Amino acid sequence: MGEVISIVSFVMAVIGALAAVFINNRDKQTMAAVVGVAFLVSFFINVSKNSQLILQAACIIAFIISVIGGTVAIFSNEESKRSGAIVTGVVSLGTSLLILFSYLGFHPF
Repeated sequence: MGEVISIVSFVMAVIGALAAVFINNRDKQTMAAVVGVAFLVSFFINVSKNSQLILQAACIIAFIISVIGGTVAIFSNEESKRSGAIVTGVVSLGTSLLILFSYLGFHPF
């Protein structure tokens, strides 16, 4: 049951991150970011280290979201969209690195 809750939590975190990147309204961006972070915390609480496939998929998706956030931050002309994309990109990149090093046991050296 914990894996199902972690998958749903991660999906909601992704939806919140994408909403924070692409919505123009500042209040809606803030609420999407809060919801995304809350569900991301729920994901880390409910996921187990034995769920390698879930963790690998989450790592790849978080990295893709960080690339999307960086791309939107570079090419956007709107200040609110750019700042939301920067924060989302940094948090997503940190999430992917946390999953990669902590949960998946990646040791480059």
